[in-house]
Amino acid sequence: MSQSSEITIKCPECGAEQSFTAWNSLNVGLNPEKKTALKDGSLTRFSCESCGHSSEIGYPMLYHDPERQFMVWLANDGAEPPFAGTALGDVLAGYRLRWVTSRNQLVEKTHIFENQFDDQTMELFKASMAASPKGVPEGELLFAGLGKGAEDAVELQFAVLAEGGTTQFIGTTREAFEDTAELLAPIANSALLEIGQWHRIDAAWANSLLEGHLPGPTA
Repeated sequence: MSQSSEITIKCPECGAEQSFTAWNSLNVGLNPEKKTALKDGSLTRFSCESCGHSSEIGYPMLYHDPERQFMVWLANDGAEPPFAGTALGDVLAGYRLRWVTSRNQLVEKTHIFENQFDDQTMELFKASMAASPKGVPEGELLFAGLGKGAEDAVELQFAVLAEGGTTQFIGTTREAFEDTAELLAPIANSALLEIGQWHRIDAAWANSLLEGHLPGPTA
């Protein structure tokens, strides 16, 4: 089920108080229109009716996609997900349970699973992109979906979010991704995830896993 609540927001610009709808639990099978609002940012954006100030509001949210069988717990403040530490395998058999700390990371998970990719492989691929000699622009690298590149070839598109708030988009061919994913498969498969538990599959997870598989220094 989906669950929302009305909270009072004090505008940081003018101090006026205003009601804001927070979606504590969002089932996109029941409320598909809210998925679009989440992705374009309007679901979590506060706009002051008094002065026009606009900013994103961070609050815990449980995102549930029953069709694709995954849940994502968003907690900007580090709050633990529901039933943390409790095995949910019997209740949510077949579900992928993920834990993120920003709306952008939540949206990325929806892009990954909706396009039928594995997020473990995707995070390892992004880490390999960042470590390549060509490198990528500085910033947080997020999978943004599939599109068309040169000569209408299908490519994976990535958003690079810089600290200053600017966003760049880069792409790589699906063939390049699949070739690299094949090489990364043994590493991805070595990280067995416990069924029914929440997991943080992100850049830190991928870098730690890659470091464990890189050859150590020689004497």
